[in-house]
Amino acid sequence: MGKQLKINELKRVVNVDKFSQYANILKDADNSDDRQIDSILNELALKTPSRDVLMKTKLGFILKEISKRPNLSKKTREKALSLRTKWKEFHKRLLLAPKYDVKCDKPTTESRQRAREELTKYFIKTNSADSKTALFDSNHEEHISLISDLEFTIFQQNDKLVNNKYFNLIRKCINILSQNSKLRNDLLNLNIKIEDLVNQYVITGSPGNRFISKTTSINFFDTPCTSSTKEFLQIDENIDFLKN
Repeated sequence: MGKQLKINELKRVVNVDKFSQYANILKDADNSDDRQIDSILNELALKTPSRDVLMKTKLGFILKEISKRPNLSKKTREKALSLRTKWKEFHKRLLLAPKYDVKCDKPTTESRQRAREELTKYFIKTNSADSKTALFDSNHEEHISLISDLEFTIFQQNDKLVNNKYFNLIRKCINILSQNSKLRNDLLNLNIKIEDLVNQYVITGSPGNRFISKTTSINFFDTPCTSSTKEFLQIDENIDFLKN
């Protein structure tokens, strides 16, 4: 039998305080000590931190910045970029991993598909030539998965029900992203988890923030459905999203 690893030797188990210390050293743009930076990069390469840790320490941004520093050797710059790419590819694979969805009846499945289509239309509509705007590609596997996961998370948070509240949450999500371009970019660049976006902005929202769903014109009934289904799914055009 092989040697059993200790808990702190596992790649996904990270000492956040140590990572924060490394981040503080690495973010100093005036630090030209190749040996010190190379040693830290070697330590970081032994681990695969969670997205929460990467977002807290900003190590992804720091590694990208290091890869462009003229006061460091080419070897160090390339090592920083390679490590950032390795972590990014790992989390991209996690994002694209299949989610275990529930089997729904036909009306529910069709309604959820229409919601996904509206989310897709929003992202395509908000593409811009501005270099600061993250581009959405409806043919890109990663972006297709993002739309599915976003809708799936809202569906899950709504107790797996397709009703007035579900569609209002979809509309609220689109409104929030429309009014916050940074949040939209963070979502497409994987700098914020879908679960955090939905829980912090869509489900709860900001205290005292009034959100009128009428500001976004969405018709979920472009495709045929029965009169009973249509009546059940009818959206109130004047919904308050006040935090209780």
